Amino acid sequence: MWRPTMLVALIAAVLSPLARAEPPAPIVAPSQWMATLARAYLAPRYESLAGEARDLAASAARVCASPGAEALQAARSDWKRTALSLRRVSPLPFGPVLESRMLRKIDFWPTRAAQIEASIVKFGAAEVRLDRVGVTAKGLPALEYLLFDPLRAGINEDAAACAYASWVARELSEAVAPVSKEWMNWADSLADAEPEVEKQLLVDGVNILIGSVEVLRTKFLEKPLQSSSPTPAFDAWRSGESVASMQASFDALRVGLLGRDVVPGLVAVLQGRGLLTLAEGLERLVGASARAFSTLPSDLGAADGRASAAKAATELAKLQYFLAEDVATKLKVAVGFGESDGD
Repeated sequence: MWRPTMLVALIAAVLSPLARAEPPAPIVAPSQWMATLARAYLAPRYESLAGEARDLAASAARVCASPGAEALQAARSDWKRTALSLRRVSPLPFGPVLESRMLRKIDFWPTRAAQIEASIVKFGAAEVRLDRVGVTAKGLPALEYLLFDPLRAGINEDAAACAYASWVARELSEAVAPVSKEWMNWADSLADAEPEVEKQLLVDGVNILIGSVEVLRTKFLEKPLQSSSPTPAFDAWRSGESVASMQASFDALRVGLLGRDVVPGLVAVLQGRGLLTLAEGLERLVGASARAFSTLPSDLGAADGRASAAKAATELAKLQYFLAEDVATKLKVAVGFGESDGD
């Protein structure tokens, strides 16, 4: 016999899942994503980078003034701090960096040793025009070559190379300083962004992240793995910082994709639009890449190191494909080329 209590129980059974349902994720506009990323993540890290670049310029000058082993070691330590700081932001070339193309000016890689050596010779000539020295012979990778390369004399033993390295370090510091001050202004400019601006921010954001995943995969992992050398030319190999460098790069990518603390990532944009399956897929693929990078051994030239690096590249390829095909398609973002592309 049907009883009223059975009806109450049936209604309760139907409604209870609804009562337990998670509230919808807040809508995160591209301008909110970018502005918060700029204020809470990029601005403080670029300020640190600017300070470290100043320290590097000062320590390089001290080597030339007092060319001893202790001064050289101090410059090398400052280079490592500056390079690692750069890797914590270089996969996120938004706003002022996108506009100024600063990263190309200070981070050209792979290093062109022959062009650096030719520039040292020209640098000593009175008639040389410093604005003619190309990006391939300047920036942090060039300084790494001059400070760490095992096949050339240290700059403390080569006055011409030391003078050139000191100039390159000053150029680096001068290039970073103005950009480090622009992040807050850029974030403020995004307030009350018009629909067209929101659309362009989303297009730039997705494309830059795809490009940075590709750079980390192809340039920093796959191309060095093609070498049969026992010391493949991974990023920062001369200084012994390859693994730390690539892990820092991936960590910055993870912030752009998943966010951190108060900073939303691309995943929050997806969740706010109700694209929960895509958001879950993105989290899963980023997690798989994170595990691959966390287990990279110190010797990437050894068999197990190569295997681990290849695994990381494979996981990045899956992530890149998902971003370019699934995420970009759903967000109606045309995938093109950006600041992170190639040399």
